[in-house]
Order: sequence, then C-alpha cells, then structure tokens
Amino acid sequence: MIEPWPQAAATGDRGEGHCDERKKTAGRRFSRLLVWSVPLWLWGTAVCPAGAELAPYQVVIVANSNSPESLTVARHYATRRGIPLKHIAKLDLSKDEAMTREEYERQLVFPLRRMLETQGIRRSVQVLVTVYGVPLRVGAPVLTTEERRWRRDAGDRLTQARSRLLSVERLAQQVAGPPKSPEPSNDKRTQGLPEFDRQVAFLAQVDAVMEAALKRAKTLDSTARAQWYGRLEDVVGRYQGAAGLTQLRQDFPRSPETLSNGDAKEKLARQAEGLQLLLGSLNLPVSRGRDDLYRQVERVYGAYGVYALAALELKRLSTEFADASVDSELSLLWSDVGDYGATWRVPNPFHHAVARPATARREIPLLMVSRLDAPTADQALKLVDQAIETETQGLAGTIYLDARGLPKDQTDTYGRYDQSLRDLKDFLDGQAPYRSVLENTEARFQRPGDAPDVALYVGWYRLRQYEDAFTFRRGAIGYHMASAEALSVHNTSESGWCKNVLERGITATLGSVGEPYLDAFPEPLEFVSLMMTGQYSLVDAYYLTSRWVSWRMVLFGDPLYNPWKAKPAVPRSALLKIFTLAPIAPSDRSPDDPLVARDELRRLREQGRIRLDAILLEQFARPMPPQG
Repeated sequence: MIEPWPQAAATGDRGEGHCDERKKTAGRRFSRLLVWSVPLWLWGTAVCPAGAELAPYQVVIVANSNSPESLTVARHYATRRGIPLKHIAKLDLSKDEAMTREEYERQLVFPLRRMLETQGIRRSVQVLVTVYGVPLRVGAPVLTTEERRWRRDAGDRLTQARSRLLSVERLAQQVAGPPKSPEPSNDKRTQGLPEFDRQVAFLAQVDAVMEAALKRAKTLDSTARAQWYGRLEDVVGRYQGAAGLTQLRQDFPRSPETLSNGDAKEKLARQAEGLQLLLGSLNLPVSRGRDDLYRQVERVYGAYGVYALAALELKRLSTEFADASVDSELSLLWSDVGDYGATWRVPNPFHHAVARPATARREIPLLMVSRLDAPTADQALKLVDQAIETETQGLAGTIYLDARGLPKDQTDTYGRYDQSLRDLKDFLDGQAPYRSVLENTEARFQRPGDAPDVALYVGWYRLRQYEDAFTFRRGAIGYHMASAEALSVHNTSESGWCKNVLERGITATLGSVGEPYLDAFPEPLEFVSLMMTGQYSLVDAYYLTSRWVSWRMVLFGDPLYNPWKAKPAVPRSALLKIFTLAPIAPSDRSPDDPLVARDELRRLREQGRIRLDAILLEQFARPMPPQG
C-alpha cells in the first residue's frame, strides 16, 4: 500500500514536507544549533503573485534516436506547439524502460547538457519533455572503489562516535541529581526512515538528554552548582568539545566577567560559523586532508561533530532509496549528483510553500519535466492533439473524487489528503460550473459505468489493479494515489493505473515508479484549483504542488496543456481561500546561468573548506581566559 512518511520524534511529520520546526530552535544555544543544523534544506512559506504562461522557446524535447516512433512523437509535438525543431534532442538511448545510473549520465545527462550549451539555449529552457521511447526509470548508482573505501571509513567513525555519545547520554542522566531512567528508545518511531534520518533522530535524542541535564543544573543553588560543575564540564567536553565548553561557560558563568568577555563571545561566533560550514559547505565525501579534518572536528565539536560529519558523508555515499524516475532526476540536470546525492529525495524549490532563498548566490536552475508517453506511439500523439483541441473547445464532463471517509486530522498524512478531496468537493460546489461526485467511504468507483463522462478524477485506493470504471472525455485529467502505478507503460501485462488510463484515452495523469510515500502526490485541492484558474499550465501546477524531485514520480501529458486558459472555471481570487497569495508560476521565474551557478557553488565550497580549516586551527591558538 502507499505509505505515509513515517513520523519520528526528531523530525516531526515529514509528510508536511516544508514546515521545518528545526529552524525555530537554531541559535538558542550551541548544542541546539548543532542538532537542528544537520539537514540544511531551507524551507519556508512565502508565495508570490501568479505569473505568465510557458512559451514554446522554453521547451526542449528529449527523444530516442534509435526509435523512429520516438522521433515521430517529438516532431509532431514540436510542430503542433510551435517549438523550434532544433529543440529536439535526439539522443542515443536504450529502448528499455529502465536504465542504469551510469547509462543515465553517459547517454542522457551529458549529451543533453552539450546540446543545450551548443544551441545557446541553456538559460532559456525551463521545461524538458521526454517522449515515447525514452527510458522511464533510473537505478541507484554503483560506488567506485574509492567511494566504498570512504564509506567504510565514515561508517567506522560513526560507529565509534555513536558509542561515545551513548556514554555521554548515560553520564548526562546522572548530572545534578540521582540517575534518571533512560528515555524510551525511538527505534520504533524511526522504523522505515532512511539511515540518515535515523541518525538525526539519534542526535536529537542525545541532545534532549543533555538539555534536561543542563536545566536540572540551573535549578541548583550556587554551592550545589559549583559541586556539579566539574562533572558537567566533563560531559559537555566529551559531547561537543571545545565549542560546547565555550557555550557552557556562557550559560554557567563562574564570574561576572565571563558574561561580558568579548573574546569568549567572538570565539563562540567563530565556532558557530565553523559548524555551519562543516554541515553545509563542504564537498562530500571529504577527499583532502581527511584524517586531519576529523581530528580537528573532534577537538572543537566533540563526538557530536564527528558523528554529524560521518553521517553526512554516509548520506552522500548511500545507495538507499536512490532509484528514481528518469523525469524527476532530469529536474536536476544541471546539478552533478555529487552536489545533492542520489539517495532519498530532494525538496522541490518550486513547491508553493518554499520561500526563495534570501541570498545573493546564484542558484543552479531546476527544470520542469513532463512525459508524452503511452503504450503505443499513436496514443502518445493523441496526448498532444487532445490537449490542443480541448484548449480550443473546452473541457466538458463530470468531476469524480474518491475519498475514504477518514477522520479529519492535519497531523496525519492519510487524513490530510483525504480531507483535501472533501475540501475540493466543497470548493467545486462553491466556485466551479462542473457537476462533481464525491465517494466518501472505503468503496470505490470500480465497476464499468460507475464513472462515466469523466473530465477530472482524483482518488484512491486500489493498489496496482486498475478498475475499469471510467469513461474519459477528450482532455480528461486524473490521478490515483497509490504506489508504483507508473512502474511501466509498455508492458502488456501491466495492471497499474497509468498504463491503463493512457490506453483508455486520458490526456494527463501522474504516478510513481516505486513506493513514493503519500506526500509525494500533489494535494488534490491545491493542484486542481491552480489548474482551474487557467493561469497555470499542467507542468506549472504540478511543480507548484509536488514536494520532491530526484524521486519516483512521473507526470504524463503535454506540459503546456491548459484546458481552462480560454475560459477559467474559477476566478483567480478563489485561490485566496487556499493560498496566502496566488503562487508565481515556476516558468515565470528568471533562472540563473547553470554553468555560472555551478562554478560558483564549487568555488564557495572550496572557500568554505579553507575558512573551516582556519577556524578549527585557531580555536587552540589563543587559550581561553581562566574562569574566576
């Protein structure tokens, strides 16, 4: 079955995707800064006014030069949409639906980059369209001999650091009072999490014990606190090294001069800067001065720093959850896999709830990707023709929504998505000129004739077993929230949703090539409401409501498709019932030059390492003033 994203004490409900409570605690004290800085994705909630529509010159079509049908679909699409024929990338690809990571980079990524650079269109292109004949899935990377050696080394360092942290946890429970009962293990709460997230959860668990020990110490009178101070110094020094001790002396001053000591405050600021560089600005895995870096990190940031650095290295070298759809991976065409790591999934910066970073640094552009594919090339051609005809004649029919009657619960991913379907029904009844039907029980639209005349469908839940209940109108849009419904579109025995609805005439759909977790799907109310204003193309609406890239999701259909462009079904003002402001279309943003941005990122990381090395070395160049 489709899984909600597991909840963990350290990370909150990851189904929310972009509500990072960790940012709120950063900077309150040094150890809290350490824990919550490990994942450095900066998420937010700002949105902007809606923008303009996609233009043909912003689109490049990716075709398989070894497939005449693939080239036919590519040329047909270019002709119908006015896309320059030179925007067809004819690549030497396998005809299989799956490709290895090595094949993906050698046959697809590097030739496509060269084509965009040679044509002089690398800055203007914002959308890629993969067509019939282009592989659908990409496997996990295979590590080199050197990478495997680094992974073993990082694993050994993490194991040793974890042992020391467990010792710290036990000692901290004895500070300022009788030994405390151990906290319940979070092992069950972190089951199903990727390795890195389990490691972050462990760090949060240790930090919570340390926080409790410090709070107990602060309740003591001055005499008792002085008696416990030596024990506290020992525990904090083991935990967070010299940096932890610097913060401890600010939190527990032994003399009034300590609080006003400018050198101590400057040192603390440098240590915090070094931490941010360590956890967010290094080229990983560390290949230069590896042993020296770990040695210095242990001195300055203790077992915690070693554990955090090793965990980040293991994340970058992991092949866990590293398979993806070709299309989702292509969103990161301009990023080298070493810049983001193939494992797991990457937050989509186009999602409407993500604030654009307030930085002067250039950002490597993200590309939007959609697929013109179906069981046959003729069916793939119809995706184009039906979209264009519907834009002219309008989308008629009935809207079907299939909820499950789950309790309304915004803290539960299942409950939130089920409620989104019911909220969409209310939205349609109040705003749109369509007849809509809501099934709000565990029953489904499952028998022939249950859902005739379909203009739009969103619902769940039948896993990889398409039920032939739907008759699709020309231009119909629909998706079924279940796992691996896009595992194949060419296997004749494929029973999933995507292959079967494409065969039966749907014009746009989406699905996953594996277990995506529920929060990978667009929330129904958000996706449909954006489309119905006529101000967002299919691909714009999809990327505004999809939380992840480098993941397992696929969008099928003409990315320019906008059935309500000529006659909006709802006014733009209706979006204010759902969004703070109407989100700006990703295609209306001005992307940076990808080559310049990539070079700048590399340069900043090199500068970050130089700065980090300097900060680590200087921590012991000047001794701290003695405590009074």
